[in-house]
Amino acid sequence: MCQILLIDDMMPVRHAIAATLRKAGHDVVEADDGNKGLELASKDHFDLVITDIMMPASDGTDVVFELKSRNRGPKVVAMSGGGSGIAANEALRMSAARADAVLTKPFTNEVLIETVSSLTEN
Repeated sequence: MCQILLIDDMMPVRHAIAATLRKAGHDVVEADDGNKGLELASKDHFDLVITDIMMPASDGTDVVFELKSRNRGPKVVAMSGGGSGIAANEALRMSAARADAVLTKPFTNEVLIETVSSLTEN
């Protein structure tokens, strides 16, 4: 399968998504904020990065723009359920121009796996 970097500040959400991806056979590395995610992405190769948009430290918009500015960077999925006074669709709209896909929380395991499969099939 593929190597996935999952970035989300909400531990229960991150662990649930990681468990679903691992059950589907993917290797998953977790980060709890955008800064840690970008640090991991600069050290290792990932086929796909899934990042929350609304996070306290470095948000997912920064992650999306940084990763997509790199030559041959990984595919990126932006996800959000909104927060801090911003609706999920507005948060995702800010990243959709660069992200390869967007997911609005909550989403089903099937939608998650379908999205990952569509981006990682060779």
